[in-house]
Amino acid sequence: MRSAACREGCMVFLKNCWYMAGWSEELPAGALLARTFLEQPVVLFRRGDGRPAALLDRCPHRVAPLSRGTLVGDTLRCIYHGLRFDAAGQCVENPHGAIPAKACVQGFEVAERDGILWIWMGERTAADPARVPDLSHMARVPAAAQSRGSMPSACHYQLIVDNVADLSHVEYLHATTLGGGAFVENRPVVSESGDEVVIELSSHGRNAPPVYDRFLPQPGVPVDFVNRVTWVPAGLLKLDISVTPLGMPREAGLQTFNAHIVTPETRTSSHYWYWLTREYRQDDAEMTRLRHELMTRVFIEEDKPIIEAQQRLLGETDLFDAAPALLATDAGSIRIRRIMKQLLVREREGRA
Repeated sequence: MRSAACREGCMVFLKNCWYMAGWSEELPAGALLARTFLEQPVVLFRRGDGRPAALLDRCPHRVAPLSRGTLVGDTLRCIYHGLRFDAAGQCVENPHGAIPAKACVQGFEVAERDGILWIWMGERTAADPARVPDLSHMARVPAAAQSRGSMPSACHYQLIVDNVADLSHVEYLHATTLGGGAFVENRPVVSESGDEVVIELSSHGRNAPPVYDRFLPQPGVPVDFVNRVTWVPAGLLKLDISVTPLGMPREAGLQTFNAHIVTPETRTSSHYWYWLTREYRQDDAEMTRLRHELMTRVFIEEDKPIIEAQQRLLGETDLFDAAPALLATDAGSIRIRRIMKQLLVREREGRA
């Protein structure tokens, strides 16, 4: 049963959901952006009015990459033989004669919100604009108090989800950067809200982790520490942290709102973006620079190597097919995998 469940929930990709395709600035007017999502080559571009569009990156004639072509108004011309396709994937010009009935390309719904491009890899008619993730509370933060980055990773995207969903590793993998005791001495509380999973870990009366303690109004005092991870299918993890002097209202302390966003590239590689914002000392650009450098080092030098090493050991075997010894701290990631399985079954039955 375990192997079947994992193949349904982990090694097959959920298509009917919004995945991040990139930052808005990665797609300037007149540019073509080639990426692979869910093992499908995709080319993104903007129409003349600025709206983003996406097509399967393969011409139906000779399977040439359309991303090597050129934009002509709202259309994309293949560089190989000149066939031209509109944003819906229909061929609108064949320089060599009549347009063949099979001359069409699969198109994907694309949405743009809060400086992020989102792509729907499943049924276009099922794409619901209301389900585009809302990160407007982060976009409203002054530019001086936010930073963003990317970390392409040679691993299945679920390993990254597991990593963020279970932060008990902070005390060991990040012992010299983020650790402080709160993540290992307390058990997470896991709950569900629709298809979302919330994993909350709190600590009361301890000192803040060093990365936060030095920025408190009075360093070294006991604090209320709350770390909340909200998973939104299939690859968005919102990480909200509150560090407040014991018994004080939250606004008297430090709050950060962050997003870890992962999109499958293949079964053993992923697109991974992160966005960091804070609600304190928002005009301090130097603090933003230092915080970005620290978090980038944490991601690239600590998280990335261990997750990629996991993938090399697993090969194309899913983690749960390897029959791992589960711990109490795995409750969040187990719940996420369970919901993923349910969503995949629902998607499959909907197609049927």
